[in-house]
Amino acid sequence: MKKNNNSKVRILLEDDNEILGSGIGHTMLRQYLPTLKYIDILKNHNAKSTFYVDIAHLLFLRKNKNFKDFNIQAQTIENLIGHIINSKMEVQLHIHSQWVNAEIKDNQVYVTKKWNIGQLSNSEQTKIVEECLLELKRIKDSFLDTIPNNSFKAGSWGLQPFDNLYKQFKEKGIKVVMGPIKGLKVDVLDMDYTNLESDSSPYYCDKKNINYIAKDKDIVVIPMTPTYLNWLDFIRYITQIISKSIFQRKEDEIDLYNPPLEITSFKPLANKDKLNISLKPFRTHLKINAQPFWYLKNTFKRSYKTVKNSDNSYKLLVIETHTKDFKNTFKDIDKFFNYLKMNFDDLEFVTASQIIKDIENGVLNPLIKK
Repeated sequence: MKKNNNSKVRILLEDDNEILGSGIGHTMLRQYLPTLKYIDILKNHNAKSTFYVDIAHLLFLRKNKNFKDFNIQAQTIENLIGHIINSKMEVQLHIHSQWVNAEIKDNQVYVTKKWNIGQLSNSEQTKIVEECLLELKRIKDSFLDTIPNNSFKAGSWGLQPFDNLYKQFKEKGIKVVMGPIKGLKVDVLDMDYTNLESDSSPYYCDKKNINYIAKDKDIVVIPMTPTYLNWLDFIRYITQIISKSIFQRKEDEIDLYNPPLEITSFKPLANKDKLNISLKPFRTHLKINAQPFWYLKNTFKRSYKTVKNSDNSYKLLVIETHTKDFKNTFKDIDKFFNYLKMNFDDLEFVTASQIIKDIENGVLNPLIKK
C-alpha cells in the first residue's frame, strides 16, 4: 500500500489514561508503568500522542488520601503527567463520571453507575468539570507546560444530554470534544449516537444535541474513526480469545483486590461493538487495547483506505488507545508502528492542540450547517 497520493493522512493517537471503569486496578500497573513503556515505543517511531488523564479519579484519591496507599497513587498520577510533558507529548482532560459520589465502604471502593457524565445533574457537571480543569492546570503549570487545557475526551464515550456541558466547555475554553461513535447506543447509560450526522469527520456540534451539526462555530466534535472486521477476521479473533482462555495460564491480577461481584458484574459497555450478518459483521472503531498485530493492521488499513479516498481535504484518523490494557501486547504495538513506518509515507502524527491550531488557521474546516 505504498505511497503515492497527494494529501497526507493525519493520525491522532489519543490515550484514555485511567484504571478500570469499575474503579478497580492500581495506578502503577494500569497507568504509570505501561504509559512509560508506550512512550518509549512512540519516541522510537517518531510518533506522538495526546494523553487524556482521568482527573476525576485523581481527585477521588486525594479526597481519600488516608485510605490504603491512595496518597501514593495520587502522586504517581501527578508524576506520570510530568513524565508525559517532559517526553514532549500532550496532556488533556478526561473525566470518568462514576467517580463523582463514589464511596468507600467495607474496605472497598464503590463507583456509581453513572458512567456517562450527561447523567449527572447540571450542578454536578459544572462542579466536576471546573475542579478537574483547575487540578490539571495546577499540575501542568508545575511542570511548566504551556499547552492550554482545550480538549476533552468523554469517559465511556458518554456526552448526552449535552446542553449544560456545551455551555461549560465554551465558557472554559474547551474547543474540541472527543467520544461519540456512530451507531453506539447504551440504554442503561442514556447514550444514543445512532443519529450522529458525521461518522468520522470533525464537525461543529449543536448546543442541544451532540448528534447534530450546528450553524455556530463553537465546539468541535471529533468522532471515533469507524472500522470493521470481516468474517475471516472475526472468526480468527474469537478463536484466539477462546484459545487463550483454555490454554494460557491465567495470571494473578495483583492489583484487583478480589472485588465483590456487585462491582465487577456491572459492564454497561460490554456489547458496544456490533455483530451483524453482512460483509462487515463486526463494526467497531480504531483502537489499540490488547489486540494482536494482525487485528491492528487490518482494521487500520480499512479505515485508512476509506479516509484516503474521501472528499475531505483534511484527512484524519483517530486511534483510541488504552494503556491500562497493554500489559502483554507491547511487541504487537511496536510491530504495528513499524508497519506504519514501513508501508505508508503520507502519515503525520498530530496532537489535539495541533488540530485546534489547524482549525484556527483554516487548514481544517469542520462540517457546519449551511
